[in-house]
Amino acid sequence: MSSDHFYLFTALATFSSPVQEKLRQVQSPEEIVAVAAENGYQITVPQLSFFSKRLNGDHWVWARKGDDWRESFFAAAERSNLQAV
Repeated sequence: MSSDHFYLFTALATFSSPVQEKLRQVQSPEEIVAVAAENGYQITVPQLSFFSKRLNGDHWVWARKGDDWRESFFAAAERSNLQAV
């Protein structure tokens, strides 16, 4: 999987008001992956989790909620993935 999709999606998120609005309302990392897919980008939860510290625009659901909140947001997704296996 190309990291180009990830970088292009984050650029889109920076400049697209409709995408920003969707990102502010997500409840899980998988929903962010779905928003990316709706816009033609294939990204993964692990990519998103890895780079999330650097994604600090107001449109990211974890913005201004602190590292603990962000980490628990991704930890819940990891637990769900492990239970699905």
